[in-house]
Amino acid sequence: MLLYYLTWQGVAKLDRRMVVVVPFGAVEQHSHHLPLGTDAILTEAIAQRLEQRMPEQVLVLPTVWLGCSRHHMDFAGSLSADIETFGKVGEDLVGSMAEHGFRSFALLNGHGGNINKISLMAEKLRYRRGPPLKVVGITYWHLIAEEIRAIRESPLGGMGHACELETSLMLATRPELVRRERMEADGPTLLSRFEGRDMFAPGVVSITKPFKELSHHGGMGDPTTASAEKGERIFAAIVSKLAEVVREMQSGAL
Repeated sequence: MLLYYLTWQGVAKLDRRMVVVVPFGAVEQHSHHLPLGTDAILTEAIAQRLEQRMPEQVLVLPTVWLGCSRHHMDFAGSLSADIETFGKVGEDLVGSMAEHGFRSFALLNGHGGNINKISLMAEKLRYRRGPPLKVVGITYWHLIAEEIRAIRESPLGGMGHACELETSLMLATRPELVRRERMEADGPTLLSRFEGRDMFAPGVVSITKPFKELSHHGGMGDPTTASAEKGERIFAAIVSKLAEVVREMQSGAL
């Protein structure tokens, strides 16, 4: 079910065992070839595909499009919430639905800058006063580390930001927004061995660097290897894993 399109009477009749999915994205630069809204667009597309797969088991809230994007603010048009604002919005959304009787929540994240904030949000909500809630934080690409090996063509470093993965997903869902002629590999040539090198090779230290220090035009990775066909395979892998998470939440295994 999509909350946007229901009436209040329709929500009142829903099974409270449904998992409420709260999608979180961002509005920030995505190099020369992808729109500022990429993270919000993709997270919403994933949530809607999940809803189409299991409409009676999930209730999808409108996408939270404002994320924590301080590290992108050197690029025009990027928008950022501070950490406290971002957390409060998420907590209030879950709190609102908890007040209506829902108890299981999946915080679906599609932006790297939100990852640790989503984890903190899930922990705070789990121990809030009132009826106990089940709250699971999910960053979508973390679900498909195994599947991506059979899909990607770029070497390590090719998937980071406005990269093979995100560009493929955009080609699969909103191809008219992709400036194909402006695709160009980008990213740092020198990194500490302790820093992350790829979406699927995170670092072992926590450090935040402005993207202008890491990139010439805002990208991290190689979008030239992207394709719509690859994007559909990635979407399918993500939604399949998300469906497993929902089933485990409902069975009590998670």
